[in-house]
Amino acid sequence: MNECLNGINDTTRIWWVQAEAVVGFLNGYEKNHKEHRYLEAANSVWNYIKTYLIDRRTGSEWYWALNQDRIPLNRPIVEPWKCPYHNGRMCFEVIRRAKHDS
Repeated sequence: MNECLNGINDTTRIWWVQAEAVVGFLNGYEKNHKEHRYLEAANSVWNYIKTYLIDRRTGSEWYWALNQDRIPLNRPIVEPWKCPYHNGRMCFEVIRRAKHDS
């Protein structure tokens, strides 16, 4: 879910929200390793990203957003407000934390 405003749920899945959700859930897990639900949530969001949000076309990256039916919205792959910062940061954070835990 993207957000809820005035009681109305916005079910759009936006690339940066999904990427930051992975990092946020990993933060929760690092703060309390007994709470496996955070790690499970991070894995769940990552699986959603891998299945639906990554644009598999050659030379592409992640879709900007998907609607509630998981159909990509007609938005540019990269533009001034869409660049690989959030998804790149998520990947670096996961790699760094995986190295730290091993």
